[in-house]
Amino acid sequence: MKKKRKNGKKFGIIALSAFVVAVLLSVFSLSHTVKEISEVAVSKTPTAILASAGVSEGRSVNVPVLYYDQKADACVNLYDLNLKGALESRQFEWSECGYLNKQIEQGLVEFELNEQFLPVGKSGELTPNRGLGDITRWFSAVDGKSASYTGTIRLDYKADGAVFSFYKDEFYPLNDAEFSKGDFVNKDGRNHLFAMNFAVPFTPLLSGDETFTINADDDTFVFVGNKLTIDMGGVHDATTGVFQIHENGEVYTSVDGETMAYSGVNVGKDEGSIIRIFHADRDSNDSKFNVNFSGMNLALVDTKLADSGEDEIQVAYDPADPSYVAPLGESRVFKPSSTKGLIIVATIEGAVLIAFSVFTAIMIKLLMKSKR
Repeated sequence: MKKKRKNGKKFGIIALSAFVVAVLLSVFSLSHTVKEISEVAVSKTPTAILASAGVSEGRSVNVPVLYYDQKADACVNLYDLNLKGALESRQFEWSECGYLNKQIEQGLVEFELNEQFLPVGKSGELTPNRGLGDITRWFSAVDGKSASYTGTIRLDYKADGAVFSFYKDEFYPLNDAEFSKGDFVNKDGRNHLFAMNFAVPFTPLLSGDETFTINADDDTFVFVGNKLTIDMGGVHDATTGVFQIHENGEVYTSVDGETMAYSGVNVGKDEGSIIRIFHADRDSNDSKFNVNFSGMNLALVDTKLADSGEDEIQVAYDPADPSYVAPLGESRVFKPSSTKGLIIVATIEGAVLIAFSVFTAIMIKLLMKSKR
């Protein structure tokens, strides 16, 4: 009888130890950094990963955005002998000054971003609606020409296909901005001229189903990492750009219904990357802006907002890595929770370990009963 009790006690200690070890391992998994979260469990399906990150049908993800309100430029004569000077002085506003050459202009920016992760204007032959020279004012504040504002867009989540999307067929995010109030192009009460940029980190799954789509009017440039992937420059009507990540990591792209073609950009499995979106509305006609992330493992984190104290899902970032800060150069709204943002790891690793330990304890208990 004593021997049976002794063995039972031993089995109980083993079971308890297994459970404690599993719990400790799951707690250890909660010490991962935000950057590591964005790189975890890439072999899982996008839907499973995003669901385990706490995103359910009907939820939305806040993406911080930097906006740049732009002053309308004077209506200079584009047929002046100094065509280059005229184009460079007139970057924002075309319809009120006489519209010319309404089409996509590719090749306005360099293939790679600069050290500040911003596009670089590309020199070359000028055409009537390029309006390009120094594009510094597009994505930074320049005295008398542009002013910066922070804001957010909300990506709505649909579990079927793991789709995050934002749709605005009338997109005027700076109607309340004071900088350009009174401009002759804003007489309808809508702020027509602005630029914006934001970044969304992700981990490539190389499933063959990862697709990004953007539909916007006027200049739109999408970079994966720091390399140009979708090029829709110029003052034009709403146009659609798409990129798809193939199973070998090659990124294929299409603009305005063209056949998909290799972009020159590659991503690798188990590597974190980032999608950087730059957009400028340079004309007082319609303003549309729609984005769609389909089947992609976006890096997300539960964030406690500094102003309201409420928890919201936002894109993840690593404060030690400037390429993960979104919007670029602005991180004051990011205060990731030390535990809630790590539910991916806890769910995928910790839950499995705890389930295993519980199963082991039950099996040991059944064995003990059968020996009595």
